[in-house]
Formats: sequence, structure tokens, C-alpha cells
Amino acid sequence: MLPSTQAGRWLLRRSQAVARFSSFRASAASLASRTGRCCSGYVVEQHYDRRRHDGGSLFHNNRHTVSSSSFCHRSITSSSTSSFSSHAAALENQADAYNEENEQITTVNQNDVRIINVENDGKHITLQFGSSSHDNNDYDNHPSSASSTSYHASWLWSNDPRHVVLPSGQRMSTPGQWCFSNSRPRIKDARIVYCNIEQKQTNEGTEADEENDSEMPTTTTGENSFESGSSKTTPATERIVVPGPTFTDCCHPLAIYGKYPAWISATTTSAAADNDVTTTQTNNDSTKRPYLQIVWSNTKPSTTSTNSQSEGDYESTKSIYDIEWLERFQYDDESRLRHRRRTEVQPINAIRKDGPPLWYSTPPSASMQTDLIPTHDANDGLIHVNYHSIIGDDGQILQEGLFQILHSVFRDGAAIVSNTPHSATNNNNHNISQLCHAVENMTEDELPVSKVAKAMSGSTLSHGSLYGNIFHVRVGERNANNVAYTSGALCPHQDLAYYESPPGMQLLHCVVMGNGVIGGESTLIDAMAAAYRLREVRPESFEILVKCPATFVKQRDGACMTYRRPHIALAASEEEEGGSVFDREITAVHWSPPFEGPVSLPPVQVDGYYEAYADFERMLNDGAITDTNNDEALDNNGGELSRYANEFTWEHKLNPGDMLVFNNRRMLHGRRGFSAAEGTSFEESQRHLVGCYTNIDDTLNSYRVLLRERGSAAPLLNVGNGTNISP
Repeated sequence: MLPSTQAGRWLLRRSQAVARFSSFRASAASLASRTGRCCSGYVVEQHYDRRRHDGGSLFHNNRHTVSSSSFCHRSITSSSTSSFSSHAAALENQADAYNEENEQITTVNQNDVRIINVENDGKHITLQFGSSSHDNNDYDNHPSSASSTSYHASWLWSNDPRHVVLPSGQRMSTPGQWCFSNSRPRIKDARIVYCNIEQKQTNEGTEADEENDSEMPTTTTGENSFESGSSKTTPATERIVVPGPTFTDCCHPLAIYGKYPAWISATTTSAAADNDVTTTQTNNDSTKRPYLQIVWSNTKPSTTSTNSQSEGDYESTKSIYDIEWLERFQYDDESRLRHRRRTEVQPINAIRKDGPPLWYSTPPSASMQTDLIPTHDANDGLIHVNYHSIIGDDGQILQEGLFQILHSVFRDGAAIVSNTPHSATNNNNHNISQLCHAVENMTEDELPVSKVAKAMSGSTLSHGSLYGNIFHVRVGERNANNVAYTSGALCPHQDLAYYESPPGMQLLHCVVMGNGVIGGESTLIDAMAAAYRLREVRPESFEILVKCPATFVKQRDGACMTYRRPHIALAASEEEEGGSVFDREITAVHWSPPFEGPVSLPPVQVDGYYEAYADFERMLNDGAITDTNNDEALDNNGGELSRYANEFTWEHKLNPGDMLVFNNRRMLHGRRGFSAAEGTSFEESQRHLVGCYTNIDDTLNSYRVLLRERGSAAPLLNVGNGTNISP
């Protein structure tokens, strides 16, 4: 047990956490009703000049009031003593609320984007975004009602589109350079410019203006420059160069990739009448698109001025920002919380013992599944993708099938590739030994599991130094260097947790599963969703597992690897004093009991660590407790921890031809022990799987590129690699 003083501290924190759960509900309910985004429909040009503003400040850091316990925004229950049946019912309601929040908005609302204020001597600008809509499957991070956000001059200057080099997208200014100038650049003037986007027409078709493939001019005047002064009303036919619209996954402030040029010629009103140039509308929603134009005030005296003390004599430069891009990267408290609510893995996202994740139960997720991926299998609850829809007969990678398997795994944590060749699908026992021998002698490029893995990762396998790029999981190896090569049970774990960067995806192709094999079922449980629930029901245990590092070990002949880190990793704190562990997003779980060594902790923390470890283990391992009465005595929640494991542990005996694909960073996998039925032949008792790994970064990159090509902005869940998804 914990020492009395420490126990008191945990109890106090626990009571505070429960109180924060309740206090947050009002804010969470309010946020849950907000959907959609604003990207078009701006009808009024707003102009603001800091020098002419005589009103008071309207902006006070735009710090929206939310509970410090923001992690429970979709809390299953506010009480750590709630019954598990209530938890299950709440999950259903949670799925409804989640999907209602993410439902598409298709109604166009013509609202303004307004500059509310430029304050603090040009250090901040506050914009108010009106509600609007979009016409694609855009599950985004934007509110449907009006919202206001402040942007710092330092942030805007660091993200100036003029600092981006084409076509690479690299930045030619550092974030620190804003601080290096004699007087840090401030916002001298700002306005919303409402533009028609144009592209020149030629006999051969549409092409970008000759200026569009170069950086935006900053000091020239004429057709493609900011001709008008910031203090003047926009002329009817003013021509400017604006950043091209970006995809919803783009962090760059201008179009580095996609159908739009990086810089696009535009007019601030209707298209200019020009005998040599006709215009084409490039925004399907509107003939106009809003941009924020900023005039910077610098300290460098003008070369034509003799009076360096006069503000009007300072040289000014102008920057222009796409309003939709600014809206996408709002960083006020409410916007960051909204983004977190869409990316943090929770129990409604987890595969279950009795079916697929609950967030598929109501629109829009249900309709999205029909549009993008097959339905979940009625028998095992996972999505199945046919091998031949991923790899063609000629070995060519088929993009649609590849997208389906990647989308399924990154959404649910796991999926199955079915009808994989070189499998004992007909259970012809006379040929099993011959088949196994043939598979063992295939080259890496010939193996189906390798072909799928390389398609997913972009051509490479990973983490092959200990077991090889390809490993065979079967019984019979002498002096097996892993328990997996025996018939024993494997508790839920992650592979290679002793690496600084463990594998991302693991693929296991079932070549043979003999009719005489008793047991041997594969198991999965979503560790990130379980950590989310642990934080709700056992906040004191959650805090210990966040703060106390475990020791992960692989040491044998030819191997000596150790790595220390906590079992649960959180996003970096955004608070000045570090913030509470309860207020930060879960970004990774590290759990591998077979490969854990002695912990090195202060004596006062040792017992508490093992108590917390036991709590989480009961949630992750449905075989950890066999005595139900003893479990309820150990668990103050009436056995809820172990019932959670029972509810969310996926268990299925793979069939020959099944290839189980799962995210090793998010999911724990295991195996039931197995044996041969009495009287079965050697052939009938064989169980042979072939496996490999891919790198999480390469695989995620493949998925996000395919997602972009399909024009989808479906929210991405955190993948377990220690960071949250952006944008």
C-alpha cells in the first residue's frame, strides 16, 4: 500500500479530479453542439488601421473559460465508482454525441469574418470567424458558430507565406528571427481583402500566371503587387497576388502541393476586364475568397527619409494570409480543445469483444464507412480487405485496396487481409509440410506478408536486426529465443518496447492452422483507449504510470537493449507551470510485461507503482485475475477494471489465409496457449504464422497522402507515436 502521506495526496488529487470531471460537463456539452467550419461566404470587406482606432481593447488574450480537467470532455462517467453497466450505456450515448458533433454541415451561412481589434501596440490581432459550410466530406476542427481568435504578431510573422521557398516548402526564416530585429515587427495596419481568384486562359488550356510559380513580390508595384496603400479603400480593379488555397492537411500557409499554384493572381472585386486575359473561377463555393492583409511596422528607417523618428518614415512590408488557413490553425483554448476531442483515442474508438467500435453506430461515421472502407465482418468485428484488391496478379500495388487497409488500421487499430495466397486454405493435411517448407524458403520479396507491408510503408520493412525482416512463428525451434516460438500463452503486450522507436505496424499471415489445434486464438486490446478509461476510474494510478518510468529490456546472446520511459505518455504541457497530467492528451502507451526489468524509483514510490501497474494490468489482460471474488475485493470499483478487459478484448482464431494487421503502438496483442488434440497427426497440429514490421512514420505518411488524394478530411486519431496529429 501507499505510505499514509502519499495515500492522502493521491486521494486528494483523485477527489479534485472527480470534481473537475463534473465542472467540465457544462463546457463539454456546449462544445459538443458545435460543428462545421467557416471557409467561405464572407460578404463585407473589413478594414482596420491601428493608428486610427480610438476605442478600447476588445481582446483579452481570448482565453476561453474551460475546466482544468479538459480531458474528460467525452467522459464516460464522472464517478470512479459507477457501475460497468452504466459505463456501457454511456458509451452508446457518447457515440451518438461524438458523431453528432462531427456531422457534416451542408447549409451555407453568409457571415462575416471581421477584424475585431489590433491591440497592444500591434502585438496581437483578433479575428472573428462567422459560421459557414463546405461541400465535401470534411470532418474538421472548425466551429459552426461564430468564434474569435487572437493571433500574435510573432506567430503571423513566423508563418508569413513569403518566407516559404518553392517548391520544397522549406522556411527561409527561423522563428527566432522575429526577436532578432532591433524592434520586433508589429502590425501597423490590417484589413480583410475579398478576392476573385484568377488563372490566365491560353489556347492550350488553363495555366498559372507567370508570377504564380515564384515568391510573392514584396516591394514591386503594378499588376501583381499590393498596389494600394493600407490606408486607402480598395480600388474596384486592384490586382494582387494571394496564396493558393491549401488542402486541409497542409501546415504551409500557401499551396505547396495540389491543383492550385502557390501564388495566384486575384482582383479584390469582380474580374478585371482585360482583352488579353479572361478569368476562370477556381473556388467552387464562391466567386470570392477572403484574405487577411497585414502591413508590418519595422524599425529600419527609410532610405529616402531624413527623420528616422517619424513612424511614417519607417519602411513597411505587407503579408497576406488565406483566411481558411488561419481558421484551421486557430490556437485559442477552445480551438485546441476541439482538436483534441477529435484525435484522442477513447473507448468508443476501440474494437470490442462483441463487435466493431461504437463510433460507427451512428452517422456520419456509418456513412463514411460505406464511402471509404468495407463494412466490419459479422464474425470477428474487424474490417476485411481482400489481398487481391491490394496486390494485383502482376504484383502491382492497387491503390484502392491499399487505402482501405491503411484507413481501417489507422481508424480501428487493426484489420484483416483475407484470401492471402500460400495458405493451407483447403486444410489438405498431406500438403501442409510441403507448404510450410515452401513458405520458409521464399525470398522476402516473394512472401505475401512482405508485399502488403512494403505497399503500406512505401517499400521497406523495419526492425529486422533481432529476428530478421521476416520471422516465422511456429513451434519446434530448438532453444527458442522468444516464448512466441512455443505453444505457451502470451499476455497482451507490444513488440520491441525496448526500442527508442518500436515498430509501427505488425503483420501476421496465418499460413497454417491445423484442425487439431486446440486454443491458439489471437487477442487484441486497444491500450490507448484503456488508458483513457483508467484516467477516469483510477486517476491516482493513471498519474503514477505517467510519472514513473519503467525499464524495458532485451538481453540475450547477441542482444543488449534497454530503454526507460513511463507506461503512459502525454502530449507536451501547454501550461506555464507544467499543467496537470489530467489535462493533457494521451499520445502513447508502452506495455510489454515479458520484457520489463527492475524499475529504479525513489523508495516512497515503489509500492504505489506496483499498485498502479496492477490496476492497469487488470484492464488490459482478461486473464490476469481468475478469482472473481478476489478481483472484486482488490478492485474498489466492484471488478470494473477486469470487466473492462473482458468487454474490450478481441479474440479470434485466425484462419489460413488471414493476415492480421495491427498498430503495434496502439494495440496490445497476445495469444491463448494451444496444444494438439488427442489422436491428431503431426500435420493437423501445426500452427504457422509469418510476420514482419513496418515503421510508423513511413506507414502514416503513405496513409495521409492517400487520404489527401481522396479529398477526405476525416479526423485522424493519434497513432501512439508520442505526438498528437496535426493539423
